[in-house]
Amino acid sequence: MTDLSAPSLRELEAHHLRAVARGSTATLAGAVLSTVAGFGLVLVVTRGVAPDPAGRFFAATAIFLVALAAAGLGTDTGLARFVLRTDRPAVVRRLVAMAALPVLAVAGGLALALAAWWPDTRWLVWALPLAAASDLCVAAVQAHATFRSAVLIDRIVRPAVQIVLVSAVVVAGLPGAALALAWGSAYLLSAVLAVRALHRVLRASPAASGPGAEVTAREFWGFTWARAAARVAQVGVQRLDIVLVAWLLSPADAAVYTVATRFVVFGQLANQAVSSVVQPRFTLILVRADAEGDSTARRALLSRVFAVTTCWSVLLAWPVYLCVAAAPLAYLGWFGSAYTTGDARTVALVMAGGMLVAVASGPVDTLLLMTGRSARSLGNTLTALAIDVGGCLLLVPRLGIAGAALAWAVAVVVRCALAVVQVRGDIGLLPGRRQLLLAAVVPLACVGLPLAALELVGGLSSPGWLLASALVGLGYAAVVWRLRTRLAVDLFLAGRRGGVAAA
Repeated sequence: MTDLSAPSLRELEAHHLRAVARGSTATLAGAVLSTVAGFGLVLVVTRGVAPDPAGRFFAATAIFLVALAAAGLGTDTGLARFVLRTDRPAVVRRLVAMAALPVLAVAGGLALALAAWWPDTRWLVWALPLAAASDLCVAAVQAHATFRSAVLIDRIVRPAVQIVLVSAVVVAGLPGAALALAWGSAYLLSAVLAVRALHRVLRASPAASGPGAEVTAREFWGFTWARAAARVAQVGVQRLDIVLVAWLLSPADAAVYTVATRFVVFGQLANQAVSSVVQPRFTLILVRADAEGDSTARRALLSRVFAVTTCWSVLLAWPVYLCVAAAPLAYLGWFGSAYTTGDARTVALVMAGGMLVAVASGPVDTLLLMTGRSARSLGNTLTALAIDVGGCLLLVPRLGIAGAALAWAVAVVVRCALAVVQVRGDIGLLPGRRQLLLAAVVPLACVGLPLAALELVGGLSSPGWLLASALVGLGYAAVVWRLRTRLAVDLFLAGRRGGVAAA
């Protein structure tokens, strides 16, 4: 057995964390641009279109994204798990082809079904196979622990093209169907770019001399099927509440609900920027431990990498949610007076609270998946979906859009709690509580409390809220810099500056 003493573990820890930091920097930059574009898209639609067609557009795109998740069949996680376990480009090509045929077939079938079932989606479902092909190729590229092309395509080019095309439709005063057509057209370009990126990655992969690790269809789909259902349920939790609000109340209420919940994606993408990069890191740690048979070292290394990346997620995402929670009406004011209602304020507060808990739980679902426990992840997500849909059906008719927010928040918290219990029980994960507590206290003290005090004293206008958020953000950054060693931010910065020798 290889000697993994404490110094060796520290070297491995620094190696993996710096690799996560390098990848996270690129994905975070893309996430920021993507989120700004998405926020701008909502602003353009709500400012330029009446609430009813805006709500129909938001509901149609939500259904599209749920269908896209279903068409993916969980292949993003399957590729992430198996690509790094083989060193032969030919095996990877067969793996991608194995995933591509069912994905494209399902995407085509869902497009036809949606066109017949939901009239508001007819102008965009034609893009569903293109979107599925784009997502598959991007997932295959990311599975090689290569993130630059994926970030450029999925986080920068496609959102930018969508907001440009939708803005042109709004300025031209075209009907609501043209919004959907413009939004879906961006997937044509992203599909072409994603195919080219995957081709470059496969061509650049060095030829292996050994036999390589073959992956059978049974092995691949045996792992992936559960993730396919979980992925649909996960996106369902994120998007179906918009559809249910439109169905149970009205498209105009769906527009208000979409605006009140739009800020959630700011923190989600910051969290995903870390999670998507740490996914192959978990795989590499597990592969090394399996080869050397040292479960104790694996648990220690996994615990440390998990704890630090959770702190990074909290430091990145919590300030966004605290800014909105401190002055929700100031945030809502950016979208117009039609959206600054008491119900919308309640929705923003409930959503912010739910996401604070979700981010603090860390990438638990990612770790479950990379250790082969896709069935448990599926069970957790299906439970959350049942709570969300059941809660919406029960609460929305009684509480309006606030009921949808409450159902969503409970579903997200339950899902995270189940995953945390399972990871600690099955894997023996021991995350650093003190470091996580410090990472939570810093944004609370530097961002949440000052903004809440300003709101209580005199209230904040929308421009005033933005300015105050920027000012407290500067103070927050200074405190994080002061505590950079205790928060492991120094490792993040070291990873950004460049390479690190293999441990």
